[in-house]
Amino acid sequence: MTLFLAQTAWLVPLYPLLASLLSLLWSPGLISRTGPRPCGYLNLLLVSVAFVHSVLALVALHSNSAAGSAAIYQPLTFGWTWLQTAGLRIGFDGLITEPALIAMTLITGLHVLVQIYSIAYLEMDWGWPRFFGSLSFFESGLCALVLTDSLFFSYVIMELLTLGTYLIVGTWYNQPLVVKGARDAFLTKRIGDLILLAGVIALLPITGTWNFHGLQAWAADQANNRLALPGGFTLIVLALIAGPMGKCAQIPLHLWLDEAMESPLPSTVLRNSVVVVGGAWVLLRLEPLIELSPLAASLLVVVGGTSALVGALIALAQIDVKRALSFLVSSWLGLLFVAVGLGGIPVADHLMLVYPLPMALMLMAIGAIVLTNVTQDLTQLGGLWSKRPLMGIAFLSGAAGLMALPPFGGFAALRELLALTTTSSQPALLGGLVLLTNALISAGLIRVFGQIWGGRPTVFTTRSPEVLWLMALPTLLLTGLVLHLPQILVRNGVFTAAGALLPIPGWGPEALPLLLSTVVGGGLSALFYLRPHPLAHLPAALGGLQDWLAHDMQTERFYHRTVVGLVVGLARLSAWSDQRLVDGFSGATGEAALEGARRLSLTTSGRSQAYALTLVLGVLLMAAWLLSGQGSATPDLLRPLR
Repeated sequence: MTLFLAQTAWLVPLYPLLASLLSLLWSPGLISRTGPRPCGYLNLLLVSVAFVHSVLALVALHSNSAAGSAAIYQPLTFGWTWLQTAGLRIGFDGLITEPALIAMTLITGLHVLVQIYSIAYLEMDWGWPRFFGSLSFFESGLCALVLTDSLFFSYVIMELLTLGTYLIVGTWYNQPLVVKGARDAFLTKRIGDLILLAGVIALLPITGTWNFHGLQAWAADQANNRLALPGGFTLIVLALIAGPMGKCAQIPLHLWLDEAMESPLPSTVLRNSVVVVGGAWVLLRLEPLIELSPLAASLLVVVGGTSALVGALIALAQIDVKRALSFLVSSWLGLLFVAVGLGGIPVADHLMLVYPLPMALMLMAIGAIVLTNVTQDLTQLGGLWSKRPLMGIAFLSGAAGLMALPPFGGFAALRELLALTTTSSQPALLGGLVLLTNALISAGLIRVFGQIWGGRPTVFTTRSPEVLWLMALPTLLLTGLVLHLPQILVRNGVFTAAGALLPIPGWGPEALPLLLSTVVGGGLSALFYLRPHPLAHLPAALGGLQDWLAHDMQTERFYHRTVVGLVVGLARLSAWSDQRLVDGFSGATGEAALEGARRLSLTTSGRSQAYALTLVLGVLLMAAWLLSGQGSATPDLLRPLR
């Protein structure tokens, strides 16, 4: 029975997919007498079924020794063929492994908490069918993404997730900013997806397979036998990493995450915690191919390092609390890209493992504040520690889980990354980048906490009522999980404790400078923002710098003047040529034909004698032409042959 639960884990994505499809019954009003609330409860029920199945499958695979050893050396597989013709087979091949089941348990568990949270957050909203259906659609796609062993279907699933982003960001579609945010998020992610598609198509003739394990075997054969790489292989790898760059909101494809903040906050919890990690999951599975291309690995380090540093700087200047946290998402995932570029796959795995729960917890705590204080502007909040201490503790717990603060999970993962940089070709530069980014992330998180819970109450926070228990319950449950995460990871062998007297997970030689960077960044931010300090606002002479950072370093304006301007210019040229040349030529020839027909119609008198005379004259002219032609040809015909 236990092995059966693991073997049928492929059913997990189907539960939320069924919930998403059933939501359509309420969305167009086919079921209207019950109101929208039963749709939310139905989605919560099926998502809970998916979570229970994931947990039981993970326990079965972990506890059953026979199934566990088979999962390591010969994983449980499933698949179905979608297309098979002329020697080409495209199918959904899946692997049921322990990492995949851990990821599915995390995804489904967070979805259960978020859907409970959403019932309270959207209590008075009538868009439940569309919203809850989109959440379940997200969950189904993410679970399928971690199960599939096919690069092609990974691309297909990421396309569906892009569609889901468009739908869920546009939930409140009657607001202009929401429409713009949904459109921009969709188009920005499509850039990376299209480049990824080109790489996927070009990869098949070279490797002969789209399955990740087949690609791993092909890459190992190339490396072990020192075979020459096919021409253009580096370009293909660069195209493959463009998709994860877009999904993980890395520069220059990072604008979509900021625009997506127009969606309801419960969807932001999922998007910023688990949806963005979907791109990192695909990137880690492409690592054997990336190792064959030093240029691609170097590009990952450059892109990740730039995103980490720039994202943390931009977050410090944001006044919208959701956007401040969204840029910190890009910053943290940038560090993961650096780890992949340096070849530290275990380090990248640990960074990806410790990230989702703390980020989801902080956003849940923020949502409880935004809902009851009717603003998400940091300058209009403050003084809530005495009124909302539980949410403050929840936010601090999530922040501690992301910054390098022992004994929390983020410290061990970042310490491993710092140790990895010491073995690179640029240890001082990359090590300094990690330390500076950690200091800036710590400063950004403490800044958000200080401006909401520190200082004095404002007009918006003088009366701050408690939220419904349906929002407080999942937030506090998640707080407990985040606080216990380090010990869970130690017990499962992910991290090791320093010793019996000092059981700090992940402690090592680089721990002290990392801890010092956290203390410096977080301490200075606490000094400036817990009690408002004049230095918290830059002087007028430097106000332009703060405005420049607040507007994402004018990246959107740059895109409008370059990429968008080029596209608009080409579109206008095409419209002009279509109107002046194509339509002008066809229109002129048509008008000429009509004018000729009109003039010819004037020669028609309707008299039969005139028609007969015209025919006779035509016959006589034709006969004269024929006779003249024969006359000129007669001498040649009569010339005697010699």
